[in-house]
Amino acid sequence: MIPATQLSQLPQDVRKLVRRVYMNRSVADFEKLCNRLPRCSAFELCILQPLLYMYFDPDRIPAKSTPAVATDIELVYRSLLAIVATLDYIDGSGIGSAVLEKQYLISAWNRVAPWLIFFHDQFIMCRANYRPVDKMAAIRLVASLLFYVSTVGDKRGGTTLLTTPALYRPIAELWLLALKTEDKDVVCLSSPSGPARTTSFRVCGSFLVSVCVYDESFVTILLEVSGGIDAVTSAALRYLKSLRSMAKDPDIVSNAFKLELLVPVFSCCIGIIATMSMLDAAIREAYVLRQSVKETFGALRVLQSLPLGREGMAQALAPSFTYLDFLLKRGDDPVSALHQALCAHAFETMVHISPSGPLEVKIVETDPRRINEAFFRILFKYSLDDKILSYVCKHVDAWSHNLGPIVRQDEHLLDLWFKVEQSIRTYGTLRSNAETIWWPSPSERSWVLQVSQTSLLHSC
Repeated sequence: MIPATQLSQLPQDVRKLVRRVYMNRSVADFEKLCNRLPRCSAFELCILQPLLYMYFDPDRIPAKSTPAVATDIELVYRSLLAIVATLDYIDGSGIGSAVLEKQYLISAWNRVAPWLIFFHDQFIMCRANYRPVDKMAAIRLVASLLFYVSTVGDKRGGTTLLTTPALYRPIAELWLLALKTEDKDVVCLSSPSGPARTTSFRVCGSFLVSVCVYDESFVTILLEVSGGIDAVTSAALRYLKSLRSMAKDPDIVSNAFKLELLVPVFSCCIGIIATMSMLDAAIREAYVLRQSVKETFGALRVLQSLPLGREGMAQALAPSFTYLDFLLKRGDDPVSALHQALCAHAFETMVHISPSGPLEVKIVETDPRRINEAFFRILFKYSLDDKILSYVCKHVDAWSHNLGPIVRQDEHLLDLWFKVEQSIRTYGTLRSNAETIWWPSPSERSWVLQVSQTSLLHSC
């Protein structure tokens, strides 16, 4: 109930509508009130918040959608529409009302979430014969509210609310469904006060998964609903490919809100591919053959062309390198993995990603300086391989002339690069000379290069 003192602060026509809504469960009366909301101020909308949540009674959730429960479904549906329509309006009002509005959503979440699950099951996944709510309308409502909750930023809410196990199946199914859905700005927190906060269903789906994917029980459900490890990995790779096109979309590039979402989406896709590769050796090798490493660093290269800022790129680099490092240590064909990375401009990308802060305040494993150092040592190690040596010899001049600030301003990194560069040039010369000499066996030429590498290794 709205306290009488607050009710008196509402316009007379709104007070009359509120009283009629309280008196009966009329869809028509509630619809009239919802239609009046766009003309209410942010202050008035805050007063009306309790009314928007009054119909979320978990005990009234039916086993399935039927005409007999049409009134309950319609009242909840219009409540969800009103909540989504007012979220961004209040949030952008700048009068402190957003805190109160978020508190209502957080405090009522244990009543709202079961209804979202019902709408997802019955109307999005079409498990009901009687569907008074259109599928795309249901997607907009469910995905928008899940998305908003994931970005609330309240320590009691946000991730904690989203990682409710009951929501894992809907989130997993939405992630898979988004790949098949025409999704231009499906997820929307709109308002009459300014630009709507909208984003693609694919971006939203991956963002939600990125919050939950570190929970083993969520991964289990994701595998179940998708049909197994290969299906999940394939979906993640498809997301990765589509992200490259989304990152080139002028509508996304021009919107800071959408841009910020691309990094967690990217990291989530890489994380899923890497996790599935760790679980299954056959998947690991199959996706190397499907150019997963090339797609990873190609997408990273595209992200680098966007105004994401230092922190965003450092966050995107870490899972990319972790995946590559895993394949080099555990894969059957590490040379192919490294060659894919190099062909996707991994070197050029890495040396131009700067840390977002001093090393001591960053996690070492995600600091671009440490990643560059590790990558230089990888180049040194694998430059004996003919395939890698052929590639690096063609590019070493360009690399040396285009080192990023992270290398040039770090004495240790710059010194290490000079030694790696020297080794690449030495190996290239040795191989070129060896090709003009008759060798009794290929192993003898390899022995000469290995001796050279051993002597250089001691100086690195």
